[in-house]
Amino acid sequence: MDKRIVLPGEKVAEGRINVPNTFVQDGATYAAVIGMIDEEGRYIPLENRYKPVVGDVVVGMVTDVRHAGFEVVLDLAGGGFIPTRDIRITLQLGDFVICKVKSVNEVGDVDLGEVRRLPKGKVIEFPSAKVPRLIGRKSSMLMLLKDYAGGDIMVGNNGYVWISEKSDIPLLLKAIKMIERKAHKSGLTNEIAEFLRKERGERPQAATVEGAEQEGGERYGEPAGAEESGGEGYGQESGGESGDKPQESEKEGESYEQH
Repeated sequence: MDKRIVLPGEKVAEGRINVPNTFVQDGATYAAVIGMIDEEGRYIPLENRYKPVVGDVVVGMVTDVRHAGFEVVLDLAGGGFIPTRDIRITLQLGDFVICKVKSVNEVGDVDLGEVRRLPKGKVIEFPSAKVPRLIGRKSSMLMLLKDYAGGDIMVGNNGYVWISEKSDIPLLLKAIKMIERKAHKSGLTNEIAEFLRKERGERPQAATVEGAEQEGGERYGEPAGAEESGGEGYGQESGGESGDKPQESEKEGESYEQH
């Protein structure tokens, strides 16, 4: 099946399907926002605000430290919270973390678990509805970006993207902006590959992967130097950075950077 754009009010399924930003009428499911139908016939909304679901992988920054735990900004109205009793590492103000959503209450507050502190790097914002395009089928887009940039990238379902300081960050920012702008197009991975070839030449051999494969934002590994708080679901690589407290956290437009 070819990809196609879907406008609000268009039918996306004959029966009822549980997909964000849809509504059901007369037994059929319709798009509530602009989106696309992918090669497998699935509706993917291209405009929406992230709504956390238990099991989602999210990237965030620690914004408050308390005895009971740590507040984490996730680009949500309610924010996220890491209970102290659930982790074995010490987090500090300004640390970047990658976690899984453990629970979501009725007002949207999120408890987080399986927490890892990320090494030094940069965090940028990306539309959460377009995250599947940034990861690609079987992580094809993500691995392409990693190979050319020479460092690790971790993508949260909430739209925060962490980029290792070892990466070619200017090149990645150009490519990611291009993916955001052209998320509705078919053949996007090939187009990004051609752009990267023009910028850097032939695709480098796959470097040692700092984190495990990430597919659909549902799995994640450990960037080199990330610290583990307990739980499962992470791969582990030896070596890497210490994951120390960043010296400075600075918001630059839509990005944060650790120096």
